[in-house]
Amino acid sequence: NAGKDVLTSPPICSSEGTSKFEPWARPGTNVDANSKVTLTTDPSGGPCPATMAERKFAPSYTAKTNSTKARAYSPFRVRIGRTDGQQELKLVDVTLPKGLTGKLKGRPYCPEAAIAAAAGKSGNAEKSNPSCASDSYIGTVTTQSGSGPNPLQLSGIAYLAGPYKGAPLSMVTITPAVAGPFDLGNVVVRVALNVDPETAQIRAVSDVIPHVFGGAKLDIRLIDLNVDRGGFMLNPTNCKAQATAGTINGGGGDPTNPAAFSALAVSDPFQATECRGLGFKPKLRVKLFGGTKRDKNPRLKAVLTARSGDANVARTALTMPRSLFLDQSHIGTVCTRPQLASHTCPKASVYGKGWAESPLLDKPLKGKVYLVSSNNELPDLLVDLRGQVDIHLRGVISSKRGGLKTVFRKVPDVPVSKFVLSMKGGEKSLLVNSQNTCAKTQRAVLNIKGQNGKKVKNNRYKLNIVSCGKKGKK
Repeated sequence: NAGKDVLTSPPICSSEGTSKFEPWARPGTNVDANSKVTLTTDPSGGPCPATMAERKFAPSYTAKTNSTKARAYSPFRVRIGRTDGQQELKLVDVTLPKGLTGKLKGRPYCPEAAIAAAAGKSGNAEKSNPSCASDSYIGTVTTQSGSGPNPLQLSGIAYLAGPYKGAPLSMVTITPAVAGPFDLGNVVVRVALNVDPETAQIRAVSDVIPHVFGGAKLDIRLIDLNVDRGGFMLNPTNCKAQATAGTINGGGGDPTNPAAFSALAVSDPFQATECRGLGFKPKLRVKLFGGTKRDKNPRLKAVLTARSGDANVARTALTMPRSLFLDQSHIGTVCTRPQLASHTCPKASVYGKGWAESPLLDKPLKGKVYLVSSNNELPDLLVDLRGQVDIHLRGVISSKRGGLKTVFRKVPDVPVSKFVLSMKGGEKSLLVNSQNTCAKTQRAVLNIKGQNGKKVKNNRYKLNIVSCGKKGKK
């Protein structure tokens, strides 16, 4: 505090202290002496809380990027504060807007051993020799602690870390707790960064923030996280109104017991700008291999490529010509939702494979294509992409006047430079020729929509029937 106020008043209206006195004349004889502290108001001047659970909890909350320009890299800052007398800040659980994401490529994780080492070091040792390498740095964290007008300010560093509590990656903040001659070690807080497999949205869930550390009551008044590493946080390419929203938990009736915490919903609006200024010219190449005669089941390969800097894909739809029907007799084993969630889809539900390359990741995401249960008339087609993060691309299949139509309705707002989908032929093909596909040029209907609303439409999209014109090939 100000250098002279070393004590703080109790958090509730009435508190009682107990002392024991032992006289020289009668050693071993203790006399109890009780005293009571009675307050009339809380630090803000409002009614004094009678119990810990009755304390106010109305923290301030902001979560903003420095720039809102679509597809621009920008620092992202979160500030959470509370005034004197309010419940303690205990846990943060918020979800970022769709498309507001981080670039993992070239960013190594801080090793688990280094994180454990930081928890066991002195604060001064951490300051002079950080446990995590600078390559893992993603930002800074500043905290203010203590009651009164001059809380103690401490500075720490935020690092990118690996899988944690079921999440594919995490953030760790390491703050040396050093104040003058006092060195209490390092406050290490982990934040699980969950990634929604269908939207790629990031949900950040913190560990419980310590109430007491090194024998001292933290009484945190402000948490200021500034993710300022250059080229890390990337804005969406969709300019619809969104928000960074979730809950913040207060100490409630017992700041040492998570079951007693109170929860407050928080939200800060976010909306990207200048989306229409982005280009959108992806290219799709579709090839059919194998038999071209009637009743044959070809295999399919589709390759989608996107230009760097364009808006991301939001929706794709491809309707095959009537010469290529949906072969419903080949729709057999379907992967259920629980099987998909536990990665135990049966082998018979596999109908192809796919992979996606993104400038945000070190390696492509790869996986199998399943027929999965859905609320639609037919099973959905799901590309189960796995890697640094797991993404599910869900396609709705239908039969339009006999022809096969596949629509990927909700593509995540993240950049993908190349996507390849390979579907099996023969007994696992979802396509069947209703005529000789070499008899004439086969044309489909293609519709691709960007996250910024721009479209690529081709009602006479030409399919490449590879076997046509090749003698000796069936």
